[in-house]
Amino acid sequence: MLQPNMLKAARALLGVRQSELARAAGISLATLNNFERGIGDPRASTIAAIEQSLTRGGVSFTGDGEFEGVTLRKIHRPSAIDTFTASRQILKAFERSSLLNIQSIVFYRNAEIVPSKTHRQFVSLVIKGAERAVIFDQGRLSLESTSHAAEVSGILLAATSMYPNAIYYLPEFVSDTLRLAPPQAIEMVNETHWEKLNDPADFFSLFALGSDTYARWLMVSDHPFQQLIISSQSRILPR
Repeated sequence: MLQPNMLKAARALLGVRQSELARAAGISLATLNNFERGIGDPRASTIAAIEQSLTRGGVSFTGDGEFEGVTLRKIHRPSAIDTFTASRQILKAFERSSLLNIQSIVFYRNAEIVPSKTHRQFVSLVIKGAERAVIFDQGRLSLESTSHAAEVSGILLAATSMYPNAIYYLPEFVSDTLRLAPPQAIEMVNETHWEKLNDPADFFSLFALGSDTYARWLMVSDHPFQQLIISSQSRILPR
């Protein structure tokens, strides 16, 4: 069971304040503070909520009765079998309860060489937090259809709304990061030139989309692309 000294160590590894963890766990700051100081007798459900929040944040606890350990997974590549799952994982990571303490979100054009020797292009991203990083390149998000464009646009809309000053993109082509282990994949992204993403048009232009494609997406009622372009006052907007 989680102990006060382990909680304090976990918070230090994550670099989060008591108030941030209390909010993520859905408990009061006073309750968390008292538990960390070893005061009172919190309910098992309260301790479980704290531990679950820390686990979602990448913290692991070990112990054999004699020794206790607290470790942090600093690099993570979530598994995703489809774009819907990947989209939900990304949006969850944007939430404050993820305890990522997001510093930057980097979007890039990923590519996969298929047997025909041609490239399929995908949308991938790396979320860099204060103490850990998460790479999303497994879900194979794309702009190949109106529905897939909705997923990507929804992610961009959420990112720019929640973290307007932390959104970047890679203007250069990136070879398939999925062929690399997560540390090497993130290193590849880190070593490639970033640019601030002030207009989503800059990122979409990497995929050689035509104006007719933009017009078709803009005509779909309540399509996230429409909301993204309007909210950002993008140059894609018809003049």
